[in-house]
Amino acid sequence: MNVHRYPIKALAADYLRSAIGVLPPAALMLFADLIPFFIYAMAALALLFAGYGLRTAWRHATVLTVDGIGVRQGGPLGGLLDRQIPWSEMGSFRLRYYSTRRDGKGGWMQLILRGIENRGAIRMDSQLPGFDDIVRRAHAAAQDRGLAIDPATAANLPSFGLGNGESGPAPADAKSPS
Repeated sequence: MNVHRYPIKALAADYLRSAIGVLPPAALMLFADLIPFFIYAMAALALLFAGYGLRTAWRHATVLTVDGIGVRQGGPLGGLLDRQIPWSEMGSFRLRYYSTRRDGKGGWMQLILRGIENRGAIRMDSQLPGFDDIVRRAHAAAQDRGLAIDPATAANLPSFGLGNGESGPAPADAKSPS
């Protein structure tokens, strides 16, 4: 059984962005004499970035457990947002690449797993320590179950040393990390 958590180092930039988004609007609302329109706009910005900060804190507190049975996600809210997908009941395996630059370099991967009943997805990104091992295990389970691999996922699998064109060639506009 492998237990995975997002380290503070991987989330520090997200926490910082949240603070930068909350503090200036809050300071303006407290210390400046603003007309109501700007107060509402600043409050909306502060709430938006506070939500982003809460989402980051939730990711930080989430524990992912991967073993021979399946993958489980446990969060800070107990059973409310916990998910479990046994490998034998995995219904969908998707691997997405999100580029931060126009040339396709730089960015992150996101793994999305769904069960047969499709009650909720378990999402994890490449900032998670052990992400490569989880992708390999999930890919093996997808192959065991005979799941179709979409073109975008097939284009991203070679970066993990996986894939053999099981879904056919990727579309010309599909980008994979270099």
